[in-house]
Amino acid sequence: MEQDDLEALLLGAPCELTRDEVADAVGIPELQARGLWTAMGFAEVAPHEKAFTTRDVEALRTALALGESGLVPADTILVLARAMGQELARTAEAQVDVFRQASQGLTLEESVAQAEALAPTLLPMLEQLVVHVWRRQFAAATARAFASADIDGQPVTAVGFVDLVDFTRSSQQWDASTLERTLERFERETALRVTSVGGRVVKTLGDAVLFVTDDPGSAVEVALQTVDAHHVDDELPDVRAGVALGPVLVRLGDVFGSPVNLASRLTDEARPRTVLVDKAVMEALADDGSYDLKRLRRRSVRGYRSLTPYLLRRTSVEA
Repeated sequence: MEQDDLEALLLGAPCELTRDEVADAVGIPELQARGLWTAMGFAEVAPHEKAFTTRDVEALRTALALGESGLVPADTILVLARAMGQELARTAEAQVDVFRQASQGLTLEESVAQAEALAPTLLPMLEQLVVHVWRRQFAAATARAFASADIDGQPVTAVGFVDLVDFTRSSQQWDASTLERTLERFERETALRVTSVGGRVVKTLGDAVLFVTDDPGSAVEVALQTVDAHHVDDELPDVRAGVALGPVLVRLGDVFGSPVNLASRLTDEARPRTVLVDKAVMEALADDGSYDLKRLRRRSVRGYRSLTPYLLRRTSVEA
């Protein structure tokens, strides 16, 4: 099978249209069509290159209809396109990586033949699963949005960072297999703790996980449980964590604002196996008998001339 044939099989139709022909078929300026294409994260192609299929025409028509329907503001279509492009690109890369590992030891011709044999069965299954997961995630995000309190239109959220201690030095000593196994366990197990309390993993940053929850109690439980789990497991490096509370800006699935910056700085200041929180979290949990909160000395950190961290521990743990 030629590469073009495999591409057509994966795309569901052959690439037989140029970008001008796609724009003409939809009835919009080529520049507008190109803007949507690049917003979704695809590389710009030469004017006369046949890089598009009839399915691209259908998708473009759907995007335009969505904007014209009044259900979604027309000026947010590009925002939605970027959000979907970024997240689905990560999903596609992860899926291909799984299949790449299964193809180790095969020649290029054998790998292409394997892809050709699997695609008719595999692609519909993956497509159905992706759509189902998206629906569940959309429902969960909607529920969180309605449940969250807000200040000036921004949801009040607990933001947490969990960070692997001395990761750079350790990773230089590990082989590729150990590095991959460690990161996979760290990300997977932390994500399970986050989702078990109704929170959301915003992103992973190699040696750190950024997550959010609706309340500070859930966030500190994720942090404490991760610290404890790594402490008793000789195969996992120690972690440290920081949690802050306040209004955040949510954009393209990411979060921005003072609580995000505070949580990051608190994590940087935390010692191995400890959790630091900001004043807002301290005040929210001050009457909770489950935790001891110890005020630490004020310090100057990047972005904050005077930051007062609070060391958080379970009451059953002696200071």
